[in-house]
Amino acid sequence: MKQVLDWSKSYQKYFEEMASIPHGSYFEKQYSDYLVDFARKQGLRYKQYDMGNVIIYKEASPGYEDHPAVVLQAHMDMVCEKTPESAHDFEKDPLDLYIEDGWLKARGTTLGADDGTGVCYMLAILADDTLAHPPLECVFTVLEEIGLDGALALEPEDLKGRRYINLDGGGGGAETVITAAGGLRWNGILKIHQEDTQKTGYRLTVGGLEGGHSGGCIHMEKGNAIKICARVLKELRKEGAVTLSAVDGGSKDNAIPRDCWAEFAADIEEKKLQEIVSAMEGQIREELRYSDKGLRIVLERAAVAQVWSQEESDKIGDFLFICPTGMRHKNMNIKDHTIASENLAVVKTEGQQVKVSVSMRSAFESYIQEMEEELEILGRLYGLEQEKTGRYPAWGYEEKSPLREAMRETVKSCTGKDLAEKAVHGGLECGVAKNKWPDMDIITMGPTAEGVHSPDERLDLESFDSCYKVLCSLLERL
Repeated sequence: MKQVLDWSKSYQKYFEEMASIPHGSYFEKQYSDYLVDFARKQGLRYKQYDMGNVIIYKEASPGYEDHPAVVLQAHMDMVCEKTPESAHDFEKDPLDLYIEDGWLKARGTTLGADDGTGVCYMLAILADDTLAHPPLECVFTVLEEIGLDGALALEPEDLKGRRYINLDGGGGGAETVITAAGGLRWNGILKIHQEDTQKTGYRLTVGGLEGGHSGGCIHMEKGNAIKICARVLKELRKEGAVTLSAVDGGSKDNAIPRDCWAEFAADIEEKKLQEIVSAMEGQIREELRYSDKGLRIVLERAAVAQVWSQEESDKIGDFLFICPTGMRHKNMNIKDHTIASENLAVVKTEGQQVKVSVSMRSAFESYIQEMEEELEILGRLYGLEQEKTGRYPAWGYEEKSPLREAMRETVKSCTGKDLAEKAVHGGLECGVAKNKWPDMDIITMGPTAEGVHSPDERLDLESFDSCYKVLCSLLERL
């Protein structure tokens, strides 16, 4: 293995080892087994769930035997996104790590700092017998990125601790999340039928967008490639009949789609089509000039022998055009805090059907219900079969938190800074924990990472170090 990080710092060593093992959502088995092997080698008690969750238990250090247990928690799965030109295979290939100006990155792909850093902090603590700490229950969950499924499957009797440190919060060790959104995934499916065509075939491609986390970036006016593709198709359809043969965009429910393409046939003068595409590219580039300036829209000839019926083409085209996406409501008491949003995340042509996925988030169940019912109506109007999955609870603010006060004192002692409290629009496993263990006292922490859920993801190595020191100091205080 090529060594990029500083292995004298065990959490950095563990991160580099993690990067060599595929651990995308649905493909965590190999890393789950790695954790079991780690526990065995350390002589620690553990439990491995059939789905891949692992809990590793460590007894208190000398002098802390009568202290209440502490739960540490992070998810092992990562979002697998890559640049269009990348040939990386997330099911087999190790990540290609490199350091640039103090930031850790992966060439052409997501890095997995979300939440590999938390995983590796726990491993470092479990392996270090010089640290002072209460009894520890280290929880490694799977499938967080696709709906918090691993956390939802945790069995209440497996955890005795009622002080819970989620290591997926970011903030560089001087910040904690105090509330997070709940969510739901809506899927719509349209059955399609292929028919031969003699018309000229085209491929419309939308790319060059930044994407980003559909919770943390949804208010930033990032371009949604699926919506843009549908918008351009709408303009082309004004010139005459357009029949689709395939449409494909986005890959993850929790990532704003960066790329989308559609193949279609039309009996419209190619020059006119190119003029429309060029005009739309200029218009949308101007709209996104301050938020997502890399937009590219390309129309080129393609071999299209079969298409969907005109009715089916119009249904999908209209639905994607009208489907709501983006920020719906903001919190008027917390600056720049989104309180409800939708993300038109994925559209896929699979055999004889087209599947559309929309993720909804809100701190209020009432908003989720409203958005859910709107999509139900739209789905019925356009003849889509519907299913709803991945519902997870919000995490509400609690005014009193002894654990948060302990973190406040630790941050001040270690850094001289005041603890920052942050409300987030992303979903966190904290909501699931609070739902399962209502008396759980919960905080979050983590190093500084940017561009998560996109190939631009990067980890600030200085904060990776400093956050670990704060975490160890906090455990000693508890």
